[in-house]
Amino acid sequence: MKLLVTGAGGMLGQTLSPYLARRGHDVAAFGKEELDITDGDLVQRVVAEQRPDLIVHCAAYTQVDQAETEQEMAFAINERGTENVAVAASKLNIPMLFVSTDYVFDGSRNEPYKTDDPTGPISVYGKSKLAGELAVQRHCQNYYIVRTSWLYGPYGRNFVDTIYKLAQERDQIKVVADQVGSPTSTATLSEMIADLIASGRYGIYHATDEGVTSWFDFAREIVKDLEAKGKKVEVVPIETKDMPRPAPRPAYSALDKSDLVKALGRPLTPWQEALHQYMQTQSVKAPA
Repeated sequence: MKLLVTGAGGMLGQTLSPYLARRGHDVAAFGKEELDITDGDLVQRVVAEQRPDLIVHCAAYTQVDQAETEQEMAFAINERGTENVAVAASKLNIPMLFVSTDYVFDGSRNEPYKTDDPTGPISVYGKSKLAGELAVQRHCQNYYIVRTSWLYGPYGRNFVDTIYKLAQERDQIKVVADQVGSPTSTATLSEMIADLIASGRYGIYHATDEGVTSWFDFAREIVKDLEAKGKKVEVVPIETKDMPRPAPRPAYSALDKSDLVKALGRPLTPWQEALHQYMQTQSVKAPA
């Protein structure tokens, strides 16, 4: 297929674009410098010139805390920018894949959210991404909406790198233990997206690595690598209220992925396995 990827310079885009190319697709990858999705005329022109078989829309405003004070920018990119892409796609009857987030849910449950469960975002970021989802559904006849969570990868700041660096520098780190979800590697998410595209089964999907954990237990798994090398690190559990952030986070945002497993016809990678694969390939994590 010929694929147009937006946000190709982002954390997911930099892993996904070459992965899709390795899978045999003709990939036209556009970073924000080449394709500003808030410019509707530009989006229309690029889509008309490229005439892809599918648009993979990764471009997004992802600064969760900053969004609380940059609401206009968050919605300009995540809602109106996404709508620009959806309108351009619909005019040429091109399907679209939109990458969304677990933050469209309020986190009040204690069991994984199904794809058709009621949404209720509690942060500006979550509200802007839900608005993007609705824009895709409003304009596109055929679409994939792929909600993911706790994303990390080699191209951008992320929790794994932050914890590893802190663990190298300190003997003790404090991590929130009362927020629960599923870590996801950009490598495994890229594989999930490629397999979903191959299935041709449009719809809303939840796509994360397998398993549910807290940020605290996620951090404990990250520092095991250092501990194996003789570096002692104490990971101390704290509550969300002990580390206030500008944007509220859902306390429980694990996602039910049964629809995705059915569409792909295969099990998903356990989050621990994906994490260790990532850490083994990232030489920057070698202790100084």
